[in-house]
Amino acid sequence: MKKTFFSLAALAGIALLALTSCNGKNKKEEPAPQVQDEAAVEQEPVPVFLNAVALYSPGALYKQDKDDEGLMVWNRQINCGTVLEAFSYSGTGVEKKTAVRIVKEERQERSFVHVRYNGDDYWIQDITIALNAKPGVITADDTFIYKKADIKSMSSTALPFGTVVAVAETQDDDKFACISVDTEKETFHEVFVKKDSLGEGDDLTILSLIAAIGEAQNEVLRNELTEALTYYSSASEAVNEKKHEAITKVDQKLDTWIVEESLPGIFLQGEAGEAAADAFADLEEE
Repeated sequence: MKKTFFSLAALAGIALLALTSCNGKNKKEEPAPQVQDEAAVEQEPVPVFLNAVALYSPGALYKQDKDDEGLMVWNRQINCGTVLEAFSYSGTGVEKKTAVRIVKEERQERSFVHVRYNGDDYWIQDITIALNAKPGVITADDTFIYKKADIKSMSSTALPFGTVVAVAETQDDDKFACISVDTEKETFHEVFVKKDSLGEGDDLTILSLIAAIGEAQNEVLRNELTEALTYYSSASEAVNEKKHEAITKVDQKLDTWIVEESLPGIFLQGEAGEAAADAFADLEEE
């Protein structure tokens, strides 16, 4: 009985040993995990886009030269207040590079920021944009710039009504807003203006439409822009006055030009004018 028991135990031990040996053999034959290959494959960094606002008008967007990575080539023009997206791979800074632009055959070394606009990639000079900002507009005449959020720090530089600025997204003061702006003489970064002299959103849209109406040469387009203007309102009395003027304004010169072109000679002075008017009257009777 003991022998039988021993034999069964021995067989069980041999089977277990064989199974262990087999498994060990299979493990040795399996290829080792390719840890190095997996580590070598780096994932592409995912950019975090920071809001940015163009300060120059006209502003320039560049593309890298295909044959020279250190050269930037002008690609398109943008206006002051244009919203861009700046590439940031760390979440704390933006992707920059030093490169050369050519102006009147002169090579100028500048610092550029990688941005995205309308789904396409560009580079823009860092001094011509404000990061972590949104567009705004000055809604009061002679709005002075302050160096600090302090009434005692007023500078001698005043911004006229309608000046487009970049407003910092983070605002900690109740009376002052942190802005960046380009004037004809200087570009200011992170200065201050009084909040009651600053408009955003619909204020900027209203003034942009008014400017477009003034530049429109086509009467149909001008009428459509004027109609669009009626859908916006502002808390600023000055902006609303400009809006009312644009909606009710009658361009007498345009009306006269249309009539003169349609009926040449009718507006001549003296006897020539009277003769032309009589001739036109005769044509109408016929």
